[in-house]
This record gives sequence, C-alpha cells and structure tokens, in this order.
Amino acid sequence: MKIFAFVGKSNTGKTHLITHLVPELKQRGYSVAVIKHCAHGFELDTDGKDSWSFIEAGADAVSMTSPEQLSVLIHNQDQPSPESIAVKHFERPDIVLVEGFKGDKTIKKIEVLKKGISENIESLPEELFAVVSDFDVDTDKPAFLPDQINQIADIIQGSVIKRKSSIALHIDGDSIPMNDFVQKIFTNAILGMIQSLEGITENPERITVSLFKEGEN
Repeated sequence: MKIFAFVGKSNTGKTHLITHLVPELKQRGYSVAVIKHCAHGFELDTDGKDSWSFIEAGADAVSMTSPEQLSVLIHNQDQPSPESIAVKHFERPDIVLVEGFKGDKTIKKIEVLKKGISENIESLPEELFAVVSDFDVDTDKPAFLPDQINQIADIIQGSVIKRKSSIALHIDGDSIPMNDFVQKIFTNAILGMIQSLEGITENPERITVSLFKEGEN
C-alpha cells in the first residue's frame, strides 16, 4: 500500500486532481482509496436526522446503509493517521490518495499550487514527492500542470510495488504485524483448509476470516 498526500491551500485544485486520478489509476488495474482530512469537522447528516440523533445520543459508531452505499461514522479520541485508517477500514488498497494531512511527516506530499492563491512550496524537501502547478515552479522535484493526469499517474504508478500475497491480522481493531515466515504459515494453513470446501473459486484474490470468541459480547 502506497500513500500520497495532496497538500496545499484551499481552492488550489486538490479535489479536482484526486477525482481525475482515481479513474486513471483504476483503469491501470490498481485498487484506490481516498481519505480527506477535515480539520474543522464534517457532517454526513444534519440536525434532526436519524444518524445525527444517534451520534448525539452517545453512540460510539453509526452506520448508514442503502443498497448502493455504506457510510460509517466513528468517534475518535485522537486524530488517526492515514495509514491506520487505511489498514483498519479499507480492504488493503494498492494506493491511498489523501487530501490534506500536511503535518504527517511519514507521507510523501504532492503539493498543489495555483497562481494568485498559493505560489510558494511549503512542504519539506524530504517529504515532497512532486509539484502540480499552473505556472512554472523552481524545484528539483517532478513538476506537472493540473491537466497532466496521465503523467502524474505515471510517477505514482512508478513508486508502487505490485502487491504480493500477504495476510493481515487485526485483533480488536489493532493491526498486528507479522513477519514473512508467520505470514507464510497462516497463508498455507488457510489455503490448505479451504481447498476441501465446495463453491470455492480456483484462485481467489481475497480471503476474509473473522473469529469471535464466546462471551458476553
């Protein structure tokens, strides 16, 4: 999984870029997730609606579902990192495009500039991956115009290693790291057990196993 943060001031075109990059990267065969950082909070429902009432009542999590959509609201004690969000809540995407999270020093930044709004690079050199700008920029990093979607997708693709077979372990919501040896044992054991089951495709891409211990919960 590779994470790229699109950073820059408001109205520079970050959302526009992401919405055009998603279908381009999907067309190239990658699974893509998007995370938007809302520094001042957000609302998926309004005062008086059911989900708002559940949150106001103190629910730790609320889900809204329909035949075509699923949305989950979870109360956070602290601001989670994009990586922890992706690991806990997404199905291990190849690429995660983030809007915001400028302060997260672990993520490579694609800074978006726009004439008259933001004309100076603010990202640290060691964090900066590329620049997207509608004017010439003095930088030693790759620089693109906002409409060069294919070229921007090219450099993102160039830094992504195709995902190999892997297994993820989460216990009570926490991601548990496993070395290659342990992953291999888990993988071989699971594949060996499901081979005897009926209705299994010959080469499944994703296998999900959930284990719930008996108890009050």
